[in-house]
Amino acid sequence: MPQLADQTPGDAIVVTGIGMVTPLGGSRETGWQALVSGKRACRQLTPDELEERGWPDGSRGEWPGALAVFSPDERGNGRVVGMALQAAGEAVADAAWNPAGDTLAAERTGCVIGTSKGDFFAASRQFQDLTPSGTPDLAAADWLACWPHAAATAVAQQFDARGPLLCPVAACATGLVSLIRGADLIRNGACDVVIAGSSDAALHPALQACYRRMGVLARGDQPVESRCRPFDRDRSGFIAGEGAAILVLERRSHAEARGARIDAEWLGACMAADPAGITQLDPGADGLTYCIRSVLRQAGTTAESVDYVGLHGTATVPNDRSETRAIRQALGPVADSVRCSSLKGSIGHLLGAAGSVETAATVLAMRDSVAPPTVNLDTADPECDLDYTPGNAATGEIRTALKLSLGFGGHVAAVLLGQP
Repeated sequence: MPQLADQTPGDAIVVTGIGMVTPLGGSRETGWQALVSGKRACRQLTPDELEERGWPDGSRGEWPGALAVFSPDERGNGRVVGMALQAAGEAVADAAWNPAGDTLAAERTGCVIGTSKGDFFAASRQFQDLTPSGTPDLAAADWLACWPHAAATAVAQQFDARGPLLCPVAACATGLVSLIRGADLIRNGACDVVIAGSSDAALHPALQACYRRMGVLARGDQPVESRCRPFDRDRSGFIAGEGAAILVLERRSHAEARGARIDAEWLGACMAADPAGITQLDPGADGLTYCIRSVLRQAGTTAESVDYVGLHGTATVPNDRSETRAIRQALGPVADSVRCSSLKGSIGHLLGAAGSVETAATVLAMRDSVAPPTVNLDTADPECDLDYTPGNAATGEIRTALKLSLGFGGHVAAVLLGQP
Protein backbone atom coordinates (compact mmCIF):
# COMPACT_ATOMS: atom_id res chain seq x y z
CA MET A 1 0.00 0.00 0.00
CA PRO A 2 1.27 3.53 -0.69
CA GLN A 3 2.59 5.41 2.30
CA LEU A 4 1.30 8.81 3.29
CA ALA A 5 3.69 11.44 1.99
CA ASP A 6 5.51 13.57 4.51
CA GLN A 7 3.51 16.64 5.38
CA THR A 8 4.97 19.92 6.56
CA PRO A 9 3.27 21.08 9.78
CA GLY A 10 0.61 23.63 8.87
CA ASP A 11 0.94 22.69 5.20
CA ALA A 12 -1.29 24.94 3.10
CA ILE A 13 -3.57 23.95 0.23
CA VAL A 14 -2.89 25.73 -3.05
CA VAL A 15 -4.30 26.01 -6.57
CA THR A 16 -1.81 24.95 -9.26
CA GLY A 17 -3.99 24.51 -12.37
CA ILE A 18 -7.18 25.92 -13.88
CA GLY A 19 -9.35 24.80 -16.82
CA MET A 20 -12.60 26.41 -17.99
CA VAL A 21 -15.31 25.84 -20.58
CA THR A 22 -17.91 28.66 -20.63
CA PRO A 23 -20.41 30.31 -22.97
CA LEU A 24 -17.72 32.94 -23.65
CA GLY A 25 -14.96 30.55 -24.62
CA GLY A 26 -13.77 26.97 -24.74
CA SER A 27 -10.59 27.71 -22.80
CA ARG A 28 -9.59 29.49 -19.61
CA GLU A 29 -7.98 32.59 -21.12
CA THR A 30 -10.53 33.08 -23.90
CA GLY A 31 -13.43 32.97 -21.48
CA TRP A 32 -11.67 35.05 -18.84
CA GLN A 33 -10.70 37.88 -21.19
CA ALA A 34 -14.27 38.00 -22.52
CA LEU A 35 -15.60 38.25 -18.97
CA VAL A 36 -13.24 41.11 -18.14
CA SER A 37 -14.25 42.98 -21.28
CA GLY A 38 -17.94 42.72 -20.32
CA LYS A 39 -19.10 40.49 -23.16
CA ARG A 40 -22.48 38.76 -22.86
CA ALA A 41 -23.33 35.24 -24.02
CA CYS A 42 -27.05 34.99 -23.25
CA ARG A 43 -29.13 34.78 -26.43
CA GLN A 44 -32.21 33.21 -27.97
CA LEU A 45 -31.63 29.58 -28.90
CA THR A 46 -32.22 28.88 -32.60
CA PRO A 47 -34.86 26.38 -33.81
CA ASP A 48 -32.08 23.94 -34.72
CA GLU A 49 -30.55 24.23 -31.25
CA LEU A 50 -33.93 23.68 -29.62
CA GLU A 51 -34.60 20.66 -31.81
CA GLU A 52 -31.17 19.24 -30.95
CA ARG A 53 -32.03 19.59 -27.26
CA GLY A 54 -35.35 17.81 -27.52
CA TRP A 55 -37.89 20.64 -27.50
CA PRO A 56 -41.24 19.42 -28.86
CA ASP A 57 -42.36 21.36 -31.95
CA GLY A 58 -45.27 23.01 -30.21
CA SER A 59 -43.34 24.24 -27.16
CA ARG A 60 -40.25 25.85 -28.63
CA GLY A 61 -41.28 29.47 -28.66
CA GLU A 62 -38.71 31.79 -27.15
CA TRP A 63 -36.22 30.04 -24.90
CA PRO A 64 -33.04 31.94 -24.12
CA GLY A 65 -29.83 30.33 -22.93
CA ALA A 66 -26.05 30.58 -22.80
CA LEU A 67 -24.49 27.68 -24.69
CA ALA A 68 -20.94 26.69 -23.82
CA VAL A 69 -18.30 26.97 -26.54
CA PHE A 70 -17.86 23.23 -26.83
CA SER A 71 -18.33 20.40 -29.31
CA PRO A 72 -18.85 16.81 -28.09
CA ASP A 73 -15.77 14.71 -28.83
CA GLU A 74 -15.51 11.71 -31.11
CA ARG A 75 -15.82 9.29 -28.19
CA GLY A 76 -19.50 10.06 -27.94
CA ASN A 77 -19.40 11.80 -24.57
CA GLY A 78 -22.36 14.06 -23.86
CA ARG A 79 -21.93 17.68 -22.92
CA VAL A 80 -21.66 17.16 -19.15
CA VAL A 81 -18.88 14.57 -19.38
CA GLY A 82 -17.24 16.12 -22.42
CA MET A 83 -16.98 19.60 -20.89
CA ALA A 84 -15.56 18.13 -17.68
CA LEU A 85 -12.90 16.24 -19.64
CA GLN A 86 -11.99 19.31 -21.66
CA ALA A 87 -11.69 21.55 -18.60
CA ALA A 88 -9.79 18.88 -16.66
CA GLY A 89 -7.36 18.42 -19.54
CA GLU A 90 -6.58 22.12 -19.53
CA ALA A 91 -6.24 22.23 -15.73
CA VAL A 92 -3.94 19.19 -15.49
CA ALA A 93 -1.76 20.52 -18.30
CA ASP A 94 -1.67 23.93 -16.63
CA ALA A 95 -0.53 22.30 -13.38
CA ALA A 96 2.02 20.11 -15.22
CA TRP A 97 0.79 17.19 -13.14
CA ASN A 98 0.42 13.66 -14.49
CA PRO A 99 0.04 10.78 -12.02
CA ALA A 100 -0.24 8.16 -14.80
CA GLY A 101 2.45 5.50 -14.58
CA ASP A 102 3.39 6.36 -11.00
CA THR A 103 1.37 4.15 -8.66
CA LEU A 104 2.17 6.16 -5.54
CA ALA A 105 1.27 9.44 -7.25
CA ALA A 106 -1.92 7.96 -8.73
CA GLU A 107 -3.18 6.59 -5.42
CA ARG A 108 -2.51 9.96 -3.75
CA THR A 109 -4.47 11.83 -6.45
CA GLY A 110 -8.18 12.30 -5.82
CA CYS A 111 -11.00 13.38 -8.10
CA VAL A 112 -14.01 15.39 -6.87
CA ILE A 113 -16.26 16.54 -9.70
CA GLY A 114 -19.91 17.30 -9.13
CA THR A 115 -22.94 18.18 -11.20
CA SER A 116 -26.33 19.24 -9.94
CA LYS A 117 -27.97 16.45 -11.93
CA GLY A 118 -27.21 13.68 -14.39
CA ASP A 119 -27.18 14.19 -18.14
CA PHE A 120 -30.86 14.85 -18.92
CA PHE A 121 -30.22 14.54 -22.66
CA ALA A 122 -28.87 11.01 -22.19
CA ALA A 123 -31.82 10.20 -19.94
CA SER A 124 -34.27 11.40 -22.61
CA ARG A 125 -32.67 9.14 -25.17
CA GLN A 126 -33.36 6.17 -22.94
CA PHE A 127 -37.08 6.72 -23.52
CA GLN A 128 -36.79 7.55 -27.21
CA ASP A 129 -34.46 4.82 -28.50
CA LEU A 130 -36.75 1.87 -29.12
CA THR A 131 -36.33 -0.87 -31.70
CA PRO A 132 -39.20 -1.57 -34.15
CA SER A 133 -40.34 -4.35 -31.84
CA GLY A 134 -40.70 -1.86 -28.99
CA THR A 135 -37.79 -3.13 -26.91
CA PRO A 136 -35.24 -0.60 -25.68
CA ASP A 137 -32.10 -0.14 -27.74
CA LEU A 138 -30.02 1.26 -24.89
CA ALA A 139 -26.52 2.59 -25.33
CA ALA A 140 -24.33 1.76 -22.35
CA ALA A 141 -22.71 5.22 -22.52
CA ASP A 142 -26.12 6.92 -22.31
CA TRP A 143 -27.20 4.80 -19.38
CA LEU A 144 -24.04 5.60 -17.43
CA ALA A 145 -24.25 9.28 -18.38
CA CYS A 146 -27.63 9.56 -16.63
CA TRP A 147 -25.93 9.35 -13.24
CA PRO A 148 -24.36 12.42 -11.62
CA HIS A 149 -21.01 10.69 -11.06
CA ALA A 150 -20.36 10.14 -14.79
CA ALA A 151 -18.08 13.16 -15.21
CA ALA A 152 -16.06 12.37 -12.08
CA THR A 153 -15.55 8.76 -13.20
CA ALA A 154 -14.50 9.81 -16.71
CA VAL A 155 -11.94 12.33 -15.46
CA ALA A 156 -10.48 9.91 -12.89
CA GLN A 157 -10.07 7.29 -15.61
CA GLN A 158 -8.59 9.78 -18.06
CA PHE A 159 -5.85 10.86 -15.64
CA ASP A 160 -5.38 7.61 -13.70
CA ALA A 161 -6.43 9.25 -10.44
CA ARG A 162 -6.78 6.29 -8.06
CA GLY A 163 -7.41 8.16 -4.83
CA PRO A 164 -10.86 9.05 -3.47
CA LEU A 165 -13.49 9.58 -6.17
CA LEU A 166 -16.43 11.78 -5.13
CA CYS A 167 -19.39 13.47 -6.79
CA PRO A 168 -21.05 16.11 -4.56
CA VAL A 169 -24.55 17.22 -5.50
CA ALA A 170 -25.58 20.51 -3.91
CA ALA A 171 -27.81 22.21 -6.49
CA CYS A 172 -26.37 25.57 -7.60
CA ALA A 173 -23.64 25.39 -4.94
CA THR A 174 -22.29 22.09 -6.33
CA GLY A 175 -19.19 23.61 -7.91
CA LEU A 176 -17.94 25.32 -4.77
CA VAL A 177 -18.91 22.38 -2.55
CA SER A 178 -16.87 20.08 -4.83
CA LEU A 179 -13.82 22.29 -4.40
CA ILE A 180 -14.32 22.35 -0.63
CA ARG A 181 -14.54 18.55 -0.48
CA GLY A 182 -11.41 18.30 -2.60
CA ALA A 183 -9.53 20.58 -0.22
CA ASP A 184 -10.78 18.48 2.70
CA LEU A 185 -9.15 15.37 1.20
CA ILE A 186 -5.79 17.13 1.18
CA ARG A 187 -6.24 18.62 4.64
CA ASN A 188 -7.21 15.22 6.07
CA GLY A 189 -4.09 13.59 4.62
CA ALA A 190 -5.86 11.36 2.09
CA CYS A 191 -4.39 13.07 -0.99
CA ASP A 192 -1.51 15.20 -2.18
CA VAL A 193 -3.36 16.39 -5.29
CA VAL A 194 -7.08 16.60 -6.12
CA ILE A 195 -8.65 17.31 -9.51
CA ALA A 196 -11.80 19.16 -8.44
CA GLY A 197 -14.65 21.14 -9.94
CA SER A 198 -17.97 20.66 -11.70
CA SER A 199 -19.77 20.46 -15.03
CA ASP A 200 -23.40 21.05 -15.95
CA ALA A 201 -25.65 21.33 -19.00
CA ALA A 202 -29.23 22.23 -18.17
CA LEU A 203 -30.71 23.65 -21.38
CA HIS A 204 -33.17 20.76 -21.55
CA PRO A 205 -36.92 21.40 -21.99
CA ALA A 206 -37.92 19.59 -18.80
CA LEU A 207 -35.44 21.55 -16.69
CA GLN A 208 -36.25 24.89 -18.29
CA ALA A 209 -39.97 24.31 -17.79
CA CYS A 210 -39.34 23.57 -14.11
CA TYR A 211 -37.32 26.75 -13.62
CA ARG A 212 -40.04 28.77 -15.34
CA ARG A 213 -42.72 27.28 -13.06
CA MET A 214 -40.54 28.06 -10.05
CA GLY A 215 -40.53 31.71 -11.11
CA VAL A 216 -36.75 32.09 -11.20
CA LEU A 217 -36.19 32.75 -14.92
CA ALA A 218 -35.87 36.31 -16.19
CA ARG A 219 -38.95 37.85 -17.77
CA GLY A 220 -39.11 38.22 -21.54
CA ASP A 221 -39.77 41.98 -21.66
CA GLN A 222 -36.15 43.00 -22.38
CA PRO A 223 -33.55 42.07 -25.02
CA VAL A 224 -32.24 38.57 -24.27
CA GLU A 225 -28.67 39.68 -23.61
CA SER A 226 -29.92 42.24 -21.04
CA ARG A 227 -32.48 40.16 -19.15
CA CYS A 228 -30.26 38.74 -16.42
CA ARG A 229 -29.60 41.82 -14.29
CA PRO A 230 -27.96 40.97 -10.94
CA PHE A 231 -28.69 43.55 -8.23
CA ASP A 232 -30.49 45.84 -10.67
CA ARG A 233 -33.73 47.52 -9.70
CA ASP A 234 -35.48 45.86 -12.65
CA ARG A 235 -34.11 42.34 -12.24
CA SER A 236 -36.49 39.39 -12.49
CA GLY A 237 -34.37 36.22 -12.53
CA PHE A 238 -31.63 34.37 -14.38
CA ILE A 239 -31.01 32.79 -17.77
CA ALA A 240 -29.62 29.25 -17.65
CA GLY A 241 -26.24 28.45 -19.15
CA GLU A 242 -23.83 25.56 -19.30
CA GLY A 243 -20.14 25.04 -18.71
CA ALA A 244 -17.44 23.48 -16.56
CA ALA A 245 -14.38 24.41 -14.58
CA ILE A 246 -11.74 22.22 -12.96
CA LEU A 247 -9.05 23.29 -10.50
CA VAL A 248 -6.01 21.29 -9.47
CA LEU A 249 -5.70 21.56 -5.69
CA GLU A 250 -2.43 20.54 -4.10
CA ARG A 251 -0.55 20.40 -0.82
CA ARG A 252 1.86 23.34 -0.85
CA SER A 253 4.96 21.34 0.08
CA HIS A 254 4.13 18.83 -2.67
CA ALA A 255 3.71 21.62 -5.22
CA GLU A 256 6.96 23.29 -4.18
CA ALA A 257 8.88 20.03 -4.25
CA ARG A 258 7.99 19.51 -7.92
CA GLY A 259 8.51 23.16 -8.85
CA ALA A 260 4.88 23.89 -9.67
CA ARG A 261 3.58 27.42 -10.21
CA ILE A 262 1.12 28.38 -7.46
CA ASP A 263 -1.90 30.44 -8.47
CA ALA A 264 -3.60 30.94 -5.11
CA GLU A 265 -3.71 29.71 -1.54
CA TRP A 266 -6.82 28.15 -0.01
CA LEU A 267 -7.31 30.03 3.27
CA GLY A 268 -10.63 28.71 4.61
CA ALA A 269 -14.02 27.28 3.67
CA CYS A 270 -17.44 26.75 5.18
CA MET A 271 -20.69 25.01 4.25
CA ALA A 272 -24.04 25.58 5.93
CA ALA A 273 -27.78 25.14 5.38
CA ASP A 274 -30.47 27.79 5.03
CA PRO A 275 -33.91 26.30 5.79
CA ALA A 276 -35.91 29.30 4.56
CA GLY A 277 -37.26 27.71 1.38
CA ILE A 278 -36.58 25.87 -1.86
CA THR A 279 -35.51 28.83 -4.02
CA GLN A 280 -34.84 31.71 -1.66
CA LEU A 281 -32.64 32.63 1.28
CA ASP A 282 -33.65 33.69 4.74
CA PRO A 283 -34.13 37.48 4.45
CA GLY A 284 -32.01 37.82 7.57
CA ALA A 285 -29.16 35.97 5.80
CA ASP A 286 -27.97 34.35 9.02
CA GLY A 287 -26.58 31.20 7.36
CA LEU A 288 -24.50 33.04 4.78
CA THR A 289 -23.34 35.55 7.38
CA TYR A 290 -22.15 32.65 9.54
CA CYS A 291 -20.24 31.13 6.60
CA ILE A 292 -18.40 34.36 5.82
CA ARG A 293 -17.44 34.93 9.45
CA SER A 294 -16.34 31.30 9.74
CA VAL A 295 -13.91 31.44 6.82
CA LEU A 296 -12.39 34.62 8.18
CA ARG A 297 -11.85 32.92 11.55
CA GLN A 298 -10.32 29.86 9.89
CA ALA A 299 -7.90 32.05 7.98
CA GLY A 300 -7.00 33.99 11.11
CA THR A 301 -7.84 37.24 9.40
CA THR A 302 -10.40 40.03 9.55
CA ALA A 303 -12.86 41.72 7.23
CA GLU A 304 -10.28 44.41 6.47
CA SER A 305 -8.20 41.88 4.51
CA VAL A 306 -10.93 41.15 1.93
CA ASP A 307 -10.32 42.98 -1.35
CA TYR A 308 -12.90 41.31 -3.58
CA VAL A 309 -16.06 39.20 -3.30
CA GLY A 310 -17.17 36.88 -6.10
CA LEU A 311 -20.93 36.92 -5.59
CA HIS A 312 -23.51 34.27 -6.43
CA GLY A 313 -25.83 37.03 -7.72
CA THR A 314 -28.69 35.14 -9.35
CA ALA A 315 -30.66 38.31 -10.22
CA THR A 316 -33.68 37.07 -8.26
CA VAL A 317 -35.15 39.82 -6.11
CA PRO A 318 -35.02 38.23 -2.61
CA ASN A 319 -31.68 36.42 -2.98
CA ASP A 320 -29.70 39.41 -4.21
CA ARG A 321 -30.95 41.37 -1.20
CA SER A 322 -30.10 38.56 1.22
CA GLU A 323 -26.60 38.14 -0.22
CA THR A 324 -26.01 41.89 0.10
CA ARG A 325 -27.23 41.83 3.68
CA ALA A 326 -24.96 38.90 4.60
CA ILE A 327 -21.89 40.73 3.31
CA ARG A 328 -22.81 43.85 5.26
CA GLN A 329 -23.43 41.86 8.45
CA ALA A 330 -20.21 39.85 8.15
CA LEU A 331 -17.83 42.56 6.95
CA GLY A 332 -19.32 45.55 8.73
CA PRO A 333 -18.16 49.02 7.61
CA VAL A 334 -15.52 47.40 5.38
CA ALA A 335 -18.31 46.28 3.03
CA ASP A 336 -18.52 49.82 1.63
CA SER A 337 -15.01 49.62 0.16
CA VAL A 338 -14.93 46.02 -1.11
CA ARG A 339 -15.24 45.34 -4.83
CA CYS A 340 -17.86 42.71 -5.70
CA SER A 341 -19.26 41.24 -8.90
CA SER A 342 -21.65 38.64 -10.28
CA LEU A 343 -20.84 36.91 -13.58
CA LYS A 344 -24.36 35.67 -14.36
CA GLY A 345 -25.31 38.61 -16.55
CA SER A 346 -22.37 37.66 -18.80
CA ILE A 347 -22.53 33.85 -18.93
CA GLY A 348 -25.91 33.02 -17.45
CA HIS A 349 -26.46 30.81 -14.44
CA LEU A 350 -24.36 27.68 -14.98
CA LEU A 351 -26.23 25.94 -12.11
CA GLY A 352 -24.08 23.01 -10.95
CA ALA A 353 -21.06 24.47 -12.76
CA ALA A 354 -21.54 28.02 -11.46
CA GLY A 355 -19.46 27.66 -8.30
CA SER A 356 -16.40 26.16 -9.97
CA VAL A 357 -16.40 28.54 -12.95
CA GLU A 358 -16.86 31.56 -10.71
CA THR A 359 -14.14 30.37 -8.32
CA ALA A 360 -11.77 29.90 -11.26
CA ALA A 361 -12.59 33.45 -12.34
CA THR A 362 -11.91 34.68 -8.80
CA VAL A 363 -8.41 33.16 -8.88
CA LEU A 364 -7.80 34.80 -12.26
CA ALA A 365 -9.02 38.12 -10.86
CA MET A 366 -6.37 37.84 -8.17
CA ARG A 367 -3.73 36.91 -10.74
CA ASP A 368 -4.47 39.88 -13.00
CA SER A 369 -5.45 42.41 -10.31
CA VAL A 370 -8.79 43.10 -11.96
CA ALA A 371 -12.37 42.71 -10.76
CA PRO A 372 -14.65 41.56 -13.62
CA PRO A 373 -17.79 43.63 -14.13
CA THR A 374 -21.39 42.94 -13.25
CA VAL A 375 -23.02 43.52 -16.62
CA ASN A 376 -26.59 44.75 -17.15
CA LEU A 377 -26.51 46.60 -13.81
CA ASP A 378 -27.84 50.04 -14.75
CA THR A 379 -29.71 51.20 -11.65
CA ALA A 380 -29.10 49.33 -8.42
CA ASP A 381 -31.91 48.19 -6.16
CA PRO A 382 -31.84 50.58 -3.17
CA GLU A 383 -31.51 47.50 -0.91
CA CYS A 384 -28.49 46.32 -2.92
CA ASP A 385 -25.96 48.99 -2.06
CA LEU A 386 -22.48 47.44 -2.42
CA ASP A 387 -19.85 48.21 -5.05
CA TYR A 388 -20.84 45.59 -7.64
CA THR A 389 -18.35 46.83 -10.28
CA PRO A 390 -21.18 47.76 -12.66
CA GLY A 391 -20.55 47.82 -16.39
CA ASN A 392 -16.77 47.87 -16.56
CA ALA A 393 -13.94 45.93 -14.92
CA ALA A 394 -11.95 47.66 -12.19
CA THR A 395 -8.19 47.30 -11.75
CA GLY A 396 -6.50 47.10 -8.36
CA GLU A 397 -4.54 44.54 -6.37
CA ILE A 398 -6.60 41.67 -4.97
CA ARG A 399 -4.64 40.00 -2.18
CA THR A 400 -7.56 38.16 -0.59
CA ALA A 401 -10.85 37.20 -2.23
CA LEU A 402 -14.08 35.71 -0.93
CA LYS A 403 -16.27 33.46 -3.11
CA LEU A 404 -19.89 32.71 -2.24
CA SER A 405 -22.27 30.09 -3.66
CA LEU A 406 -25.93 29.40 -2.90
CA GLY A 407 -28.05 26.46 -3.97
CA PHE A 408 -31.76 25.69 -4.26
CA GLY A 409 -32.91 23.83 -1.19
CA GLY A 410 -30.68 25.73 1.23
CA HIS A 411 -27.07 24.93 0.26
CA VAL A 412 -24.71 27.72 1.36
CA ALA A 413 -20.94 27.77 0.84
CA ALA A 414 -18.07 30.24 1.12
CA VAL A 415 -14.34 30.07 0.41
CA LEU A 416 -11.54 32.53 1.15
CA LEU A 417 -8.57 32.60 -1.24
CA GLY A 418 -5.28 34.46 -0.99
CA GLN A 419 -2.38 35.38 -3.23
CA PRO A 420 0.37 32.75 -3.11
